Amino acid sequence: MQPAPIKAVLSCVFICLAIGGKVALAIPEMLQAITHSQFLRGALLRPTFRTTGFQPLWNTLHRLSLWGMNMGPGGGVESSGEQWVLQQILRDRPAGSPFVLFDVGANKGQYATEALALADADLNLYCFEPSPPTFQKLTSAVGGKRNVKLHNFGMSSAESEATLHYHVGGDAEASLVCRDLSHWGIAQNQQVSVKLRRLDEVAKELGVHQIDFLKLDVEGHELAALEGAGTMLRDGGIRTIQFEFGGPDIESRTFFKDLYHILNPHYTLFRIVYEGLDPVREYSEFLETFVTGNYLAVSRLAKPQPLAN
Repeated sequence: MQPAPIKAVLSCVFICLAIGGKVALAIPEMLQAITHSQFLRGALLRPTFRTTGFQPLWNTLHRLSLWGMNMGPGGGVESSGEQWVLQQILRDRPAGSPFVLFDVGANKGQYATEALALADADLNLYCFEPSPPTFQKLTSAVGGKRNVKLHNFGMSSAESEATLHYHVGGDAEASLVCRDLSHWGIAQNQQVSVKLRRLDEVAKELGVHQIDFLKLDVEGHELAALEGAGTMLRDGGIRTIQFEFGGPDIESRTFFKDLYHILNPHYTLFRIVYEGLDPVREYSEFLETFVTGNYLAVSRLAKPQPLAN
């Protein structure tokens, strides 16, 4: 295919995106028609479509698809879908007791600030940030509030001391594994010693028997943090979990399969999209996409069941 036809096809795609909702509603029917049409299926599977000339088209559609699946756009709590999820979880929270939120990887308090804005009066917020310099910023943002408890350590599979790697001005990318960010022109050449603990033990010490919402944003250390919460995961002590999967997991050598298998026996998984959820019904290699996205795990033991409607 020559550049002009490729541009024509892409123009059609952008027009469809601009039209928006009505086209989106028709996509499942279109895919079903293709699946059941031997002619269309045969045409799309022809080797010709896998030649060099078609690759600009497929590469562009691939990136657009990831973006449309809410993977990679980043942004704040409002635009990533995280705010919507928290609003729905708060809506479905059990009556008669404060909402317990563990913010693990609280950074400078961006998520904590949003949570307080949504449910200040009914919220018991526990923030965990291992980096001493970033912890000072967290304290400035949300410290001193009666219902906020700040802790200067992180979560892992065992209690230990570890090295946190970061670059100047890069609090959000700080990681327990030194990341190769040379393709961004970044070198994680700063280090600080941090303390790590097991979530099971921390919750017990704090007298917290039920966590309504666990937000995990620990730059590739999510699996280890969940391994340190094995008892609470098994017993339904954590009703809902939001976690990231993406670029940092490359250096930590974590696969989505690892996260799926530790959660799936007790939780139903969803990928967070803008103002919605897409069910992860079963594991597939297509889930191993290291373009960062957010996911939600809902305990099957939770009563009432969050996001049931």
